[in-house]
Amino acid sequence: MSEVIRKSNRKGWLLVLVFTIAWTGIIYYLGPRVGAPGNFGEQTIRFPANFDWALSDLNGQPIKFEKFKGKPIFLNIWATWCGPCIAEMPSIARLAANPKLKGKVEFVCVATDSSVTPVRQYVEGKGWPMTFLHADSLPMSLQTDGIPATFAISPEGIIVGVVEGSSDWDNPEVVTFLEKLTKPEVDVSKK
Repeated sequence: MSEVIRKSNRKGWLLVLVFTIAWTGIIYYLGPRVGAPGNFGEQTIRFPANFDWALSDLNGQPIKFEKFKGKPIFLNIWATWCGPCIAEMPSIARLAANPKLKGKVEFVCVATDSSVTPVRQYVEGKGWPMTFLHADSLPMSLQTDGIPATFAISPEGIIVGVVEGSSDWDNPEVVTFLEKLTKPEVDVSKK
């Protein structure tokens, strides 16, 4: 009887091992990729952002996304329960505080938490120079496979860069790319 139990346990462990390897492969090949901010804006597809998007501020007051149109927008979709989102937030704050971008680029961080309360608690007292908003849903143009997801939107309302996954945002390549967005005569599809 003990020989039967041993063989049964080996089969169980073998099944667990096969399942784990298969699942790891699926996640690796089909899962979201960690973004590389140095490649921000190198996408060949350019599509319009949806500015007809109802959001709320951290006090629950309604805000229309169209309020930000006309300036380059660095849009970060995140949540307080998302570890990678929290990890990249300080680098977004440093990027937003960069003197080359300050006042020229709108830095908007939209939380997808089920309630605005944890967002308000997380942001409170940090003094970060971004606009923090809350969304119950995302428009089709901003749908992603996961968060954090970051979009660069031109002053004309065209999505010109997308990075899915956590990144270290305050690097010279991102600053240069966002600076180019502030100059309307520059075609950002050509670096």
